[in-house]
Amino acid sequence: MAIVLNRSVMMLKKRILILTLISCALALLLLIAENQANFIRTNANEMPENDSESKKKNITYYTKYYQTKKSIYDSYKHQESETIFLGDSLTDYYEWGEALSDHQVLNRGIAGDTTTGVINRIEEITNANPARLYLMIGINDMIAGQSIEKIETNYKYILDTIKKKSPTTSVYVQSLLPINKKLTRHNVRNQDIKKLNEQIKNLALLYDYQYIDLHPDFLKYGQLNKDYTYDGLHLNGEGYKVWTKKLMTTYNTDSDTIE
Repeated sequence: MAIVLNRSVMMLKKRILILTLISCALALLLLIAENQANFIRTNANEMPENDSESKKKNITYYTKYYQTKKSIYDSYKHQESETIFLGDSLTDYYEWGEALSDHQVLNRGIAGDTTTGVINRIEEITNANPARLYLMIGINDMIAGQSIEKIETNYKYILDTIKKKSPTTSVYVQSLLPINKKLTRHNVRNQDIKKLNEQIKNLALLYDYQYIDLHPDFLKYGQLNKDYTYDGLHLNGEGYKVWTKKLMTTYNTDSDTIE
């Protein structure tokens, strides 16, 4: 009887040990998954859902990616007659120099950047005094819930700073692109993007800069053409071809190179 009881106790202890090990393993997996999610969120252009409103609307300052890219850009020694593309991930993800066959093209896009982030690093741009500057910024502000009025105020500050500190630069202000609501989870309305584009256009005219309206070229059935995107927000290769062709009207590069 005692032997049977001892065996039962030992089996029970083994089961408890196994359950404990399984619980620990599950807890470890959950921790790894959470850390991975935080890493992706911090280094991509996603907005933390539980942070304060202030932090969400100025998320650029809280990404290691932004800080790293800014420090690299700040360490660069500029040359004369450069062309700079300034913006967020839509600018960051493309090889502008290769597309335009111009080694003096610099990409100053930072994934996840906002108008506030551009203001924070505009000095590097104005100090460079580039021959041409192509600007597109604002969609991440909208994703973060920033008001159109605040975005417009920041945009005005950006253009005003460029006009005062780099007056000889030819500036090309680009419209925001539409999004595809069926492919992205971001709660941004295309009609609000159109409203902001109108404000951006007015600012470009105010500062006597050329406005490039990309929006219609990417629009289909009121959404970002699904042929030009995989996630409803960013562009694929075909989308960037459309963008590049549009810019050729302002660029001294042979447009036949883009098929």
